[in-house]
Amino acid sequence: MKPANQKSYRGNRRPALLSAARQAFFGKGYQGATMEQVARRAGFSKRTVYIYFLNKDELFLSVCEEGLVLLEERLGKIDTAAASVEESIGMILDEYLAFAREHPDYFRIIFQEASAGMIANISSDLRQRLERHERACLGVVVSVAEKALSSGMIRGIDPWEVAASFWGVVTGIILLSLGGSQTVFTRHNREELVAKAVWIMYAGMRQTAAERTAS
Repeated sequence: MKPANQKSYRGNRRPALLSAARQAFFGKGYQGATMEQVARRAGFSKRTVYIYFLNKDELFLSVCEEGLVLLEERLGKIDTAAASVEESIGMILDEYLAFAREHPDYFRIIFQEASAGMIANISSDLRQRLERHERACLGVVVSVAEKALSSGMIRGIDPWEVAASFWGVVTGIILLSLGGSQTVFTRHNREELVAKAVWIMYAGMRQTAAERTAS
């Protein structure tokens, strides 16, 4: 998938390079894939890869961007303004779990392999695009947290901190089931575990709000 603001070039080789990179990173991971492998898969020289991508980190994160765009599109369909807080949480969970289920390779490279060090090593243009995608995804949860705060359902918590906690809990359990502990967290029960964890966290926030009101 090509970012919306990408320029068009006559004889553009970027799509072919991204396709080859996607196969390489999905199959071998960041550490196992090389720029030479990507170039060979695409049928070009290694020098051609560097014409379109600053370095390996930029190529890898460009593939990650494709996944973030897919996730952003899924979450962007949710009308949190029209739904209740509980309905919105349920819809966000459904879309996030569906993304992990349908695109496990994107999920893995985005949330397990991408790092702050890589982001510091790429062009400012790509860095800004990644930040916009991430903020858009988190922003869906933020809007629900703001609604819960404004109605008094939860209190004293920054909406962005709520969003970060939500993503941390959900992502952590999914990653454990994808490649970590296969004895406690498995693919079979991960969605049930994710849902329980989120609703427990939400109930805890509501309980804290009720205790503060009572005191």
